[in-house]
Amino acid sequence: MKSLGQMLGLIMVLTLTSAPVFAVTNREYNALIKQARAGDYQSALLMLRERGQERPNDLRAKYDHLIVASWAGNTEEVIQVYETLGPSPKGVPPAAQEAIARAYRDTKQWDRALALYRDGNRHFPKRTAFSVGEVMTLADSGRSNEGVTLGKALVKHSPLDPDGHLALSYAYKMNNQLFLSLHEAERAHSLAPEKPYVTREYIYALQHAKLAEAALRTAKRFPNLLSAREMRVLEADRLAEMSRLATMPSRLEAERFSIADRALAEYDRLIPAWKNLGPSASADVLRLREDRILALNSRLRMRDAVNDYEALRAEGVIVPGYVLINVADAYLYLRQPEIARDLYRQAMTDNAIRHTDPNQHLDNQTGLFYSLVEGEDFSSAKKVITQASAEQPTWVYIKGLPQRVPNDLHLITEQTAALDLFYADDTVGAQQRLSELVDQAPRNTGLQVGLASVYRGRGWPRRSERQLKMAETLAPNSVQVIAGQGTTAMGLQEWHQAEILNTDLTARKPEERPTNELALMWQLHQKAELRITGSRGFTSNNPVSGNGDLNIETVLYSAPINYNWRVFGGVGYASGDFEEGKGHDRWLRTGVEWRGRDLTAEIEASTHNYGFGTKPGVRAMADYDLNDQWQVGASAELLSRETPLRALTNDISSNRAEVFVRWRENERREWKFSVAPSHFSDGNNRIEAQISGRERLYTSPRVKVDLGLNVSASHNSRENVPYFNPRADLEVLPTLTLTHMLYRHYDAELEQKFIVGAGIYTERGFGTGAIGALGYGILYRFSRAADVGVTVTGISRPFDGAREREVRVLLDMNFRF
Repeated sequence: MKSLGQMLGLIMVLTLTSAPVFAVTNREYNALIKQARAGDYQSALLMLRERGQERPNDLRAKYDHLIVASWAGNTEEVIQVYETLGPSPKGVPPAAQEAIARAYRDTKQWDRALALYRDGNRHFPKRTAFSVGEVMTLADSGRSNEGVTLGKALVKHSPLDPDGHLALSYAYKMNNQLFLSLHEAERAHSLAPEKPYVTREYIYALQHAKLAEAALRTAKRFPNLLSAREMRVLEADRLAEMSRLATMPSRLEAERFSIADRALAEYDRLIPAWKNLGPSASADVLRLREDRILALNSRLRMRDAVNDYEALRAEGVIVPGYVLINVADAYLYLRQPEIARDLYRQAMTDNAIRHTDPNQHLDNQTGLFYSLVEGEDFSSAKKVITQASAEQPTWVYIKGLPQRVPNDLHLITEQTAALDLFYADDTVGAQQRLSELVDQAPRNTGLQVGLASVYRGRGWPRRSERQLKMAETLAPNSVQVIAGQGTTAMGLQEWHQAEILNTDLTARKPEERPTNELALMWQLHQKAELRITGSRGFTSNNPVSGNGDLNIETVLYSAPINYNWRVFGGVGYASGDFEEGKGHDRWLRTGVEWRGRDLTAEIEASTHNYGFGTKPGVRAMADYDLNDQWQVGASAELLSRETPLRALTNDISSNRAEVFVRWRENERREWKFSVAPSHFSDGNNRIEAQISGRERLYTSPRVKVDLGLNVSASHNSRENVPYFNPRADLEVLPTLTLTHMLYRHYDAELEQKFIVGAGIYTERGFGTGAIGALGYGILYRFSRAADVGVTVTGISRPFDGAREREVRVLLDMNFRF
């Protein structure tokens, strides 16, 4: 129901519309103005408009019209009435001049507004509203520095005036100094806590300073001060703040996700409740649904985050950029880098994202970089990180400090750019750059971990271990440090240490990607292993292996027992056609393997059946790592599996020993020298020596070219035996191998190899002949637990002076289960 005053006003207006305006008495006039002050503007405005037409020279009515129109928010009407007064009207009351200046400010006519505020300040120096208006107009017009200066002077002159502090607060806000803005708003609130507009501005200042919890708490202390919509916005701000806090390190590891869980519980409560409010709250519900994705991301519930995003898209919602960044993170976490890449790019075209704070902008660029790397687009990844690095200066100047300081963001881009070299297989460049960065910033944990990763990738686990120990002194609880130590421990066969580190990370930070990576490696190590190897030869008449030879072996290793032990058992079969008939060899073997730091050893017992009963055999071997570069090893075998099948077919067996030394500088260069004496049961003594090595000629992310060399020689004490047994021979065979990665998606890989070789073979008594070899291989890794490879090799070479040609198919399969 209308109030009595409003009813009287309505009756008065109806009377005015049917009677001359001059019939309005002073008492009636004043009553209408009084009602306007109480909020009933329309009755007074109707009267004042009529009076302006009938009495254009009535300045009192003109000025009252200006003021009431200003109260009603009719900015254009204020300006229209003012401009009917002519240029520079005299005797304008201060309230009317304030209304006119405010109208010009609201319509962005800054110069006119400033002129009126300054004029009012000259004529009415005790009325601080004009100084307040000038400060706020300067801030609005892009001259916020001047506004701050004037605001400081105003506060200094009238320190107890809350309006002066609010004006300075506004100037600070427009100058993007949000915490100084909050400080002034807080001072105003402490001076006049009873004034609703002061409290309202204080709440807004808390909100702009991203102190959503405090803003909401203050608003709840003053019911009905804000509208229901404004309260919902504060509720949504508070939940968004909780989601951000959930990404920060927590005091207790066990409570890492508690904040995100509380935020998600609130989202799940508020979304249905606000839906019940109907269309008036639909925009707020949408914001909650979008911000909930951020909370899911903070909780690392990436699948749920993607599901919520896809539900919004299905409804036709255009998701804002700040949400897309989190969705892109989720897709990257779920190993869908192509989708993540597109979302990062889409989000970064959003102006709000492009002009966000430098830390967030760099995070977005880094996310795009990793999505490109994991999608195998290395050239685009390099462009992204190069641009990011160019945008970050080496040094920055912080207000209040006379000297420049290093820019942490520049260091991050340099580290990422160095890792880009590593991901693109430029391990030499990555190692050099990261070593330089570690020297420049020795207390940066990320650089230490990155360099340790490069060391592991180059085959130097001990060097990686030392680097990570230095990183541990800086950040003993870092996920990256501990995961790196766990991975390195597995490379060093430190199984107990790896288990401890894996258990620790799994308990404390189970959803982190480094944790998952280490856990996957540990789970794989705990599986049984099945190895299947085989070969089939197609030859004109190979004196070593015979015609149509076949060789296949299957070996099953158990899951690890007491960390270092595995038992194994294998079965194999070999056959080949010779002049004296078809030869067969069937064997069974079983044994134990010990794997520990620096040492791998096996001992086995076997039985062989090659046509002359079943005979036992024994083998022992050990490989010892002296350091990251040097390895030595030895083996000894009674009834050796290296005995030529043709010798076995003639009931001749052999015992064999071997010693070797291997030097592996890095993943691009290694050489091995071995000597292997054998004693045959027919009295023949054979000694074999071999030098083999590999040098990398070319490296790119998808193509590698290696130059290999194999030099082997043998000497036998007897001749005229029923198997190929040169008195002495020498083979020199250089090879060129091109490895091409056809497809790679995380652990799944398809790789092909092209092999070409040309060399010489010299046999005492038969001269020297050329060797030529061509080969093609393809390898498919289904995952880290399964791979299958097939290689076809054709070779032409002399045996006993006669040229033989052979095509051989090799099969290699490995499975873990």
